[in-house]
Amino acid sequence: MTAQSSIPLKWYVPFAQGDSSRVELPVTTSDPTRASQTLGFPPLTMQPPESGGVPPQGEDFNGGMNQVARICWWVLNGGGWPYDSTFATNSNINGYPNGAKLQSADFKGDWISTADNNQNNPDTVGTGWVPGFQYGTTAVTGLTGGTTTLTPAQAAKGTITLAGTLGSAQTIILPTWLKNWTITNNTTGSYVTIVKTASGSGVTIPQNGAPTRVSGDGTNILQAPENVAPATSPTHAVPMSQAAGVVGNARNVRMYVSAASASATLTADEIIVETSLGGTRYCLGSFSQTIDLGTTGAGGMDTGSAPTSGYVAIYAAYNPTTGTRTLFATNATSSAQPSIYGGANAPSGYTATALVGVWPTNSSGQFVVGFIRERKFSFLSATAFSTSTQSASYTSFSVSSLIPPNAVRVQGMCSTQSSTGGVTVQGAIAADSNGTGGIFYSNAASTAYIQFAFDLPLITAQTLYRAGTISSGIFTQSVTPASYDF
Repeated sequence: MTAQSSIPLKWYVPFAQGDSSRVELPVTTSDPTRASQTLGFPPLTMQPPESGGVPPQGEDFNGGMNQVARICWWVLNGGGWPYDSTFATNSNINGYPNGAKLQSADFKGDWISTADNNQNNPDTVGTGWVPGFQYGTTAVTGLTGGTTTLTPAQAAKGTITLAGTLGSAQTIILPTWLKNWTITNNTTGSYVTIVKTASGSGVTIPQNGAPTRVSGDGTNILQAPENVAPATSPTHAVPMSQAAGVVGNARNVRMYVSAASASATLTADEIIVETSLGGTRYCLGSFSQTIDLGTTGAGGMDTGSAPTSGYVAIYAAYNPTTGTRTLFATNATSSAQPSIYGGANAPSGYTATALVGVWPTNSSGQFVVGFIRERKFSFLSATAFSTSTQSASYTSFSVSSLIPPNAVRVQGMCSTQSSTGGVTVQGAIAADSNGTGGIFYSNAASTAYIQFAFDLPLITAQTLYRAGTISSGIFTQSVTPASYDF
């Protein structure tokens, strides 16, 4: 019968466990009257006494049965065996067969043999074995850079954490098993790449503490199927780090220069960067980078020197291969710069970028005093336009001395006055000649001076429109910006 009701009675102790006289049967023995593993009970114990035979020894019988029963009892309890070099190299065994299963040395998993006559130690050599079930985490600490080959026991866990301060790039070599790993990179400094062999292709693990799934194909390390590969088309599925946001979207962007300087630090809770409009997107958390306009490359100008009395566009940038981020600037004096860097001189490898700032420079090519908060730049207010010519209709004027081509909105004060008191003074400012967004003030002949704040869109780059008249006296009108949105 094969029904569950036919399950045999369990042995709670091995046969003859309580017999203190039992003996462990040796592999062989020279005593023709005693049992051994090789012969069992020898021929002499199977002959009648009158023919010179001797009866079998009870302690041999109990000992042999006890040895067999202990194995059955151990298996019944779910027990297994770790690698045993003495057993594996014994001439009667000659290694473990293909498909054999052994416990790992720490008893937290098992190994499966992939070859017959396998005498290799799976916990140290690994060749001829692949991990079966494993649990636990391998912590690889003290990494400083260079190349580290994980032992089979380290790699078998499937969950690996890396820690250390890297003075140079770190390469981690894993065995060639077809298995998935979850790797958390808690190192600092340079980047970590996981490979199959020192010359094989691999996967770079970001230094952000987030677990990354990788898998092996027997030759190289690849992104695991559980990880969605970076999207290269708007129709592709995207990983969580790419799933939302528009390029340049950010939270709590701040950059402050309290005295003219070539360097400054920009911070943000998060910034979205992209490889191209609609391209691969990355979210950079806890962003904090310094830029120096006196240098070039990552952390400086993209090329050449910073413009004098002009403007620079500042880009946050990300290198997907190394997981590093930086800031760099480009000349933004003559034309508006795009949301994603469009020049040919981005620092090498920094393929994902986002515009995060547009800042004026002084006559020494330094940042002027100012403050960026999100997409607004505030500065020391100054006169961008002044005229003594009256205009009854809206007339354009330039604010390019204080407002860059990238500005999309400008805030400040507009004042209109007469040299004679008690006359009618009228003034207005708008975004175009039609008066869009226009603000109009009149003094009702009680004073010679009016002043009002404005906040206007820049329909035409660096250009606003004004109107103003007085009933008598000498006319003066001025516009003083204090901030702009970009």
